[in-house]
Amino acid sequence: MNDRDKDLTHLFVRDLDEIPLPARGVWRPTARKGTILMRSSRNLLTAGAVVAVLAIALIVGLQLNQRQQGVAVPSSSPTATAPIVATSGPTGKDNQVITCPQPNASCAATGTPSSSNGIYDDAFGFIVTENLQDKIRTESSNARGPSFSSSGYAVSPDGTRLAFWTQAPSEAAGGPQQLFVYDLARPTVLVASSALGANERGGGIVWSNDNRGITYAIQTGPQPTSSVIWAWDLASGGPAKVALSSTQPGAFYVPIAWDRTRLSLVAAGLSGPGGFMTDYVTVNPAVAGSARSVKVQFDQLIRVFSVRASSDAAFALALDATGFTYWPIDTMTGAGKHPAESKYGLSGGAVWRPGTHEIGFIGPSNQFWLCNVERETPLGCGTTAFSGVPDGAHVQAFRADGSAVLLGVSLSGSTNPTSYTLVRFGSDPKATSGDRVAFTDVSGITASVRLR
Repeated sequence: MNDRDKDLTHLFVRDLDEIPLPARGVWRPTARKGTILMRSSRNLLTAGAVVAVLAIALIVGLQLNQRQQGVAVPSSSPTATAPIVATSGPTGKDNQVITCPQPNASCAATGTPSSSNGIYDDAFGFIVTENLQDKIRTESSNARGPSFSSSGYAVSPDGTRLAFWTQAPSEAAGGPQQLFVYDLARPTVLVASSALGANERGGGIVWSNDNRGITYAIQTGPQPTSSVIWAWDLASGGPAKVALSSTQPGAFYVPIAWDRTRLSLVAAGLSGPGGFMTDYVTVNPAVAGSARSVKVQFDQLIRVFSVRASSDAAFALALDATGFTYWPIDTMTGAGKHPAESKYGLSGGAVWRPGTHEIGFIGPSNQFWLCNVERETPLGCGTTAFSGVPDGAHVQAFRADGSAVLLGVSLSGSTNPTSYTLVRFGSDPKATSGDRVAFTDVSGITASVRLR
């Protein structure tokens, strides 16, 4: 549906609820950390006073070390209501988030993330969803870090940035929403924000393939009655409309990809009844009249929210009733390609591996396969990456750099956690065990992120 860096143990906990959005079109400079140089006194009493003053100054300095930049869409600009906040999980000295190697383990806060297995890499983490909130955790620990309430989010292709729509307090009654962008190394520092009008709704979000921009949909009305695609170059200014809009009641656009570096092309799908994609559209945001629309003619219906682009925005991938299909972003003719092995993606899912044109899926005999779409032959495109996939597993996500894959198995019972297996590539392709680690989490893991 949606489309998009620093160690969790060094997060400074701060309540951001009272921070208002800047005025429309205004960017705020960074607030710099204050410093106070104290000289020691000759007597013990004065020295004690100096220490006290220094402690207060350090606290104030940390509080000042926050910055936020914002720009408003051409509509109303209500106050920010749901930025990322550092919450949850046990904390230690100076509000460091404790990373525990195992659930419910007894551990202490340290200056670097802990890891109970060499397969874990705490430069990366996961976004988990629990109790209507999305939270960030490191790979090796289920201790919760920063959290945010969203109605949809997207992680950048390199895993370093997060964009999400807030859930406005009056959202059920059609109230305004906010679009926030954060660097995940500093997840409590706001990079940019936008405000929607009271009758507008945030739709899908997709990052550009160079991690510097986002394209997203804004819908008007409850059905919706209209839908517009926007593009936002985060490096140069504010949002701008793309020449893609629909005024057909009940139909709306969903962004699929933004290739800024190779083709200067935005791709989107038009959703019709039941959420199925009826049209596929591409446009160069900088060229008037460049929009090109193709009627979808797949053998099987494609749900528009199942479509995902490769990290370089060269190909699109979708799930259908028979497995998975893919097509080049710029040369779709109305139908996609079904590799011979695509049927195996029906039950276990199919996901792009970051930094490649490989689709990961679970093949026969509990083997994990990688299908390189650039090397497809009449016999297929898949090769076995490793064996020993747990029974009933599905492909949850790849690590943000593509070096590992997370497989999930949903356990029976509503109160039971989900079992996960993190497998790092590079081990013996035919091994049934080895370069992997299993863990559980009471919440659903939805994406991998890079934390430093």
